[in-house]
Amino acid sequence: MENDHQEVDGYAFLLEENVEKYFANINIMLLSGKHIDQSYLNEFQALEEHETQWSAFYLNLYKLELVSEMFDQKRYYYLDFLEQGKGGLSHVSRHRELSELQTLFGLVLLDMYYQRFFEMEKIIHWSDVKLLLTESDHQDAYRRVFFGEVRESYDEREWSDVQRKFTKAIDIFDDLGWVERQSTSKEELQFEIKPAILRLAKLYKKELENFDSFSHHIRKKGSND
Repeated sequence: MENDHQEVDGYAFLLEENVEKYFANINIMLLSGKHIDQSYLNEFQALEEHETQWSAFYLNLYKLELVSEMFDQKRYYYLDFLEQGKGGLSHVSRHRELSELQTLFGLVLLDMYYQRFFEMEKIIHWSDVKLLLTESDHQDAYRRVFFGEVRESYDEREWSDVQRKFTKAIDIFDDLGWVERQSTSKEELQFEIKPAILRLAKLYKKELENFDSFSHHIRKKGSND
């Protein structure tokens, strides 16, 4: 009985006004893989004020770890599997992994984030992406993967196909809280890269350390993403 009483007390924070008001948003966002930072101010504050209780909540009910990380002096929260197991969301229908091509697009964004590390806001336009793909240190690898071969220039149709695939990846990253899209489907692609993009560096450390080999593998395998 004493343990039951302690457990009820441990969930008492759910009755706090700011938690009760934003609980549904927080729970849906975190369980869907979203990274919550201060751009989601109300949800972020409700997490930050009761971080210990939220951690116990997700550990007890879902066997998931609530992770709080700081990058570029900005804090964000997300759920992760425990090291000893996959937790309550381990079924394939309850989590999503990036394709290899989407991962490569993510590494492009990580590269762009580091290039703009000292800028307060990392606002990116499609023209910035085009420049990186053709003039960065990894330009040959990018050209081989995205265009099939290294050439001096590519026609409008080829660029349109790359942009379509990149935009699809951006929509996924927006769902994850790694970027915040700022343009509609009818406008030139524009988005902000968020500090949570660091999660990509942790998830794909091996690919980053062997970037040329990884990009060659994608090129050899081919992709329809």
